[in-house]
Amino acid sequence: MPYLNIVTNQTIHDEAALLKAASKTVSQASGKPESYVMIAVESKTAMSFGGTTEPTALLDYRSLGLPSDRKAFSAALCSMIEEQIGVSGSRTYISMTDAERQNWGWDHSTF
Repeated sequence: MPYLNIVTNQTIHDEAALLKAASKTVSQASGKPESYVMIAVESKTAMSFGGTTEPTALLDYRSLGLPSDRKAFSAALCSMIEEQIGVSGSRTYISMTDAERQNWGWDHSTF
């Protein structure tokens, strides 16, 4: 149920490593089982932030329930993005959406 979409204007040299690191980070920081975590990556996207095209990223996180400590969650995701693709936390936005169970489909049904 936790889903993280990473959109960046950077080239991702090792997508497998980013996917693995992001999945582990989301699981640990959210307290959700990694077996339910889904990660998507969109790289080399035309993006600007603050009027420049310097390295930037948008992280769109959706889940059934959000972590109670959203600052710590944000810090974990920003640190992972800095380590994996070199985008500073000051150039990363994170959108967090708490989805309602009846609006989240899985395995021919909903949660």
